[in-house]
Amino acid sequence: MTDRAPISSPEGGPGAGPLAELLAPAGDWAALEAALEAGASAVYLGLTTLNARRRARNFLPAELARAVETAHAHKARVYLTLNVDLAERELGQAARILDLARQSRADAVLVRDPALLALRPEYPELEFHFSTQTCMAGRADVEAAGALGAARVVLARELTLDEIAAASSVPGVQTEVFVQGALCFSVSGRCLLSSWVGGRSGNRGTCTSPCRVPWSVAGHPAGTPLAMHDLAAVHRLEELRRAGAAALKIEGRLKNAAWVRRAVALYRRALDHQYADPNELLEEARQLGAYTGRALTCGYLDGRRDGLTGIAGRPAAEETVAAVDSGAEGASGDSVPSDADADSECGAALDDATTLGTTRPDLSSFDLAINVGERGIACQCTCCGRTTEWSMPKTVVRRAHKAVAVGQLLDWLATQEIRGCRLGRSATDAPEFLLVPRAVNAMVDRISEAIRLAQKGPDDQVRIELPPRVREVLAATAPAAANRHRLGDPPDRARLDPSAVAAFLKYVRPAAVIVEGLNPKTLAKVRAICSRASLVVALPPVFFDGDAPQVLALAQACADARVPVEVNSWGGWRLAKQAGARMESGPGLPVLNSLAARVLAGAGIEAVTLSIEADCKQLEDLSASCPVPCSLVVCGRPPLVITRARLAEETCLGLPFSDRRGTTMVPRREHGLWVFRPAEPFDLRGTANDRIRVSHLVADLVGSPDPVGDWYDVPEQGRAFRFNYDRTLV
Repeated sequence: MTDRAPISSPEGGPGAGPLAELLAPAGDWAALEAALEAGASAVYLGLTTLNARRRARNFLPAELARAVETAHAHKARVYLTLNVDLAERELGQAARILDLARQSRADAVLVRDPALLALRPEYPELEFHFSTQTCMAGRADVEAAGALGAARVVLARELTLDEIAAASSVPGVQTEVFVQGALCFSVSGRCLLSSWVGGRSGNRGTCTSPCRVPWSVAGHPAGTPLAMHDLAAVHRLEELRRAGAAALKIEGRLKNAAWVRRAVALYRRALDHQYADPNELLEEARQLGAYTGRALTCGYLDGRRDGLTGIAGRPAAEETVAAVDSGAEGASGDSVPSDADADSECGAALDDATTLGTTRPDLSSFDLAINVGERGIACQCTCCGRTTEWSMPKTVVRRAHKAVAVGQLLDWLATQEIRGCRLGRSATDAPEFLLVPRAVNAMVDRISEAIRLAQKGPDDQVRIELPPRVREVLAATAPAAANRHRLGDPPDRARLDPSAVAAFLKYVRPAAVIVEGLNPKTLAKVRAICSRASLVVALPPVFFDGDAPQVLALAQACADARVPVEVNSWGGWRLAKQAGARMESGPGLPVLNSLAARVLAGAGIEAVTLSIEADCKQLEDLSASCPVPCSLVVCGRPPLVITRARLAEETCLGLPFSDRRGTTMVPRREHGLWVFRPAEPFDLRGTANDRIRVSHLVADLVGSPDPVGDWYDVPEQGRAFRFNYDRTLV
């Protein structure tokens, strides 16, 4: 730890203020029991689906009541994680999980999707907590959460102590802060990188942590410049308590029970002031994080944003063995090689596959075919009479000794059990084709997901009869009449930087332009330029307290000029509502189901934006029942990462970052933050689908080197990258 010298003694001592809650991760039964025995005052856990740590072992629905009873016997609270974006077909399952939480007497649920807010009045016994995935980055966000009925928010990890204090001063809403564990390079809820690379979304609980892998900058190896140091604030607990944090949270639902026990015991000692020297706390924190090889930091608390990334060193071979015992997230067995440099925390390797889901006592079987073609790897999994197909890109193998042949993978799968199933028949046309470890992990995850979908009964496995009022809320709605443009029609809106508006409108006449990066002074100028096109002013997807006055002033200027604003965060919604501006919602408040659209409409938002991550089937399902006018971004270079961390501008800003799979993105400064956008766009404009109908089709030209050229240059069908359209969003 180099960020700040440890405090010499706890300021104020015991009794100086309310005791903060010590909140511990419980990824399985053993971790739950370890956390409680070590002194946790609350635990957070998830079921085997619909939570932001789907790689954890998690809990069966039938186990939840006993888990809650066990925690309550230790006088500890239980928070159930339901903190992911929900597809249309998952709404019933999510409602049943809420009902199960109520019946099991859980104390709270953590949520991300706005749809769940529609169900909150039906479950008054449950507190609703806003997950860190909702990007609670400042006081305005917390005020918004309180207005929407949240009892607590999990604050963004990037806040300073002063910002935590401001957020914690909102009446009626508790705050929760992370104090130990992994840090994300991107602000939580604002990362699309894993989804862009392979359809595995952090907003759906399946992030592969591609930021942890080696990157090159402008063609030169740069190590791991996006790999954040780990968080440890064990010596700052008194300051956090004085700032008003109600709960101190340990990250680690992928850790084993031994690690959880040590972490909780350490933080319990710190909270209870049972130590002679704070340096001993820091040394124990270092040991907790030793297996990652990353330095520790709490720099964000002090406003430090540089020097927070890069791996300082990796454990020696004997230390790696110890890391497995201490709960290393990416540990793998000897039977299948693991590429530590490439995978880091990208997930469990093959020997952990049985932890991906529910193991049933009745073993069924699944069939699997893997065929390698010129365009990629085609996979087909059949289980319980249901067939799931998906494709994966072929990856460059630079270290063959660490790769796994397709035939070897099939042989290994024949010895394993995944979600209670064994491999039956298997086939491949390329048994010698090599897969890098990351591709192997992705393959196993896709197989597990296919089996899970096949095993689901008509009631989504959670056998609960929903109350009539809940069924009424979930009832399908008719699509809005304004949603009449089909996918394949020309875009009618363009999304632009302010500097590109004049030149763009000289050659192009869209019905409307959405402009990012404006302020009250530049608004009048852009309005004059947009005399022939409607103007929508986009508020930033992330802003902190220092920027809130300017965001409010911009919203007020838009309200005075009768220009609608696009809100991209809950804090932006709060300020726009305060200003009395007309509101649409943008990609920063994505909609993946029709109930979320209804909630946003009820909050005064006139039109919504469909999730840019959605796959074809999800878009079709949502389009069929979205009762609110909606927009679909059909091409562009979306922000893959939005970060408060700073890299060296002279060697990084504006230069291409590339990984070994060919993903290339370019960092820019936007709204005072670093934003990484892909070098090449996705494009759905050559795709026709009558089942996807929206009110507006948007061409996102922010980050384009030639907005006019990109507007007119529509790739032929089959040549464009279509993001998740052809995948199954996991």
